[in-house]
Amino acid sequence: MDLLIVPVPIFDKDQKVEAYMFRYQDGNEILDTNRGPARLDGVMTSAPLDMLNTVGIDTFTMGKPIFVPVTNYMLLANLDRQCSQPPQEVVFLLDNTVKTEPEYIAGIERLKELGFRFAISKITEIEPYAEILSLCDFAFFDHRIINEREQQILRLLIARDYKHITAIYSHIMTKELFEVVAKNAPGLYEGRFYRTPLTKGSKGVSPLQVNLIDLLNKVRSDDFEFSEVATTIAKDPALSVALLKLVNSAYFGSRNRIASINQAVTMLGQQETRKWITTAVAKLLGSDKPSEITRVSLIRAKFSENLAVLFKMQKEAESLFLTGLFSVLDAILDKPMAEALEMVHVSDLIYEALVDEKGDYYPVYHFMRLYESAMWNSLSRIMILNSIKASDVYDCYLSALCWYRDILTDK
Repeated sequence: MDLLIVPVPIFDKDQKVEAYMFRYQDGNEILDTNRGPARLDGVMTSAPLDMLNTVGIDTFTMGKPIFVPVTNYMLLANLDRQCSQPPQEVVFLLDNTVKTEPEYIAGIERLKELGFRFAISKITEIEPYAEILSLCDFAFFDHRIINEREQQILRLLIARDYKHITAIYSHIMTKELFEVVAKNAPGLYEGRFYRTPLTKGSKGVSPLQVNLIDLLNKVRSDDFEFSEVATTIAKDPALSVALLKLVNSAYFGSRNRIASINQAVTMLGQQETRKWITTAVAKLLGSDKPSEITRVSLIRAKFSENLAVLFKMQKEAESLFLTGLFSVLDAILDKPMAEALEMVHVSDLIYEALVDEKGDYYPVYHFMRLYESAMWNSLSRIMILNSIKASDVYDCYLSALCWYRDILTDK
């Protein structure tokens, strides 16, 4: 599939994920000027809905609702028949190009009767959209489009005249801005604010984090001592239980069950122990952070590993996995990236990519970040220069999402 698509989290005031929204491009934006979400006015079918029907909504949202962009024409094309997902899990997202003509209003009303919800984005005034707003459940306020004063007026008008609408404040890029908006404007929030460190190194690292980092460093050696690793694992009850559960279920079933941590890591062997610890530690390191931090870390790791083939760097796949994994370590430890990476003793190439934005691993890291940020035009240029197909990128990203879903649900 030539679909480049990424689910973007939407948070409540406590930074708990309440929903996701799709940003996507259909094909290569440069090679095919007739494709992409900005050019779909005449398209009657929704590529994201087709993809959801094929893959399943949980792969992208883990049980949360998803906002799916739709156009005027799609409102006339039986969207309910295109969507096999439960109506309560799908919110159709319109923008300011939506027409208030009777046939489109009727299309929205019919879908609402079936249980679907609607949102609208990019509006800077109320009156032209009054009839649409009366049918919407959500309204997006984009900090890039209108200033704070205009937003305040707009949301006050909606709060007064459309009390049923939940406001969603998008493109909130810093924690400082998030704290101000969340305090003064009730609703939901989208942006990169959750990925940035809260401080610049003033916060201490907790004993649990120290133990986990110590464990990561121990298994980096090609010939680590099982007893040392077992001793460190035993200090963490969650790791100990997870390891014993893994070994007993995957290797021995109900007979000869393993009760010793040392025996468990010995049975797994060095390579499998290293893989398991890297993933398990990543899940636990950010346990006191928004859950999306862990999700981003692990999906970045697997996506970067998968991209190794497309960039002809198969031998570096494991290191690219670590590059993606540690790419939010600054946000997890609330420290500058350089200081955070010193704690886990990464290689020079990983350090260069994440801190200096250069070196052999940086092109893959940069590509991954562009994809995650839905910078489709820049991404398309790199794909052309490296003879990379959109379908292959889609497969790499989807594989990473499925991998994360499976480890999270212990499948």
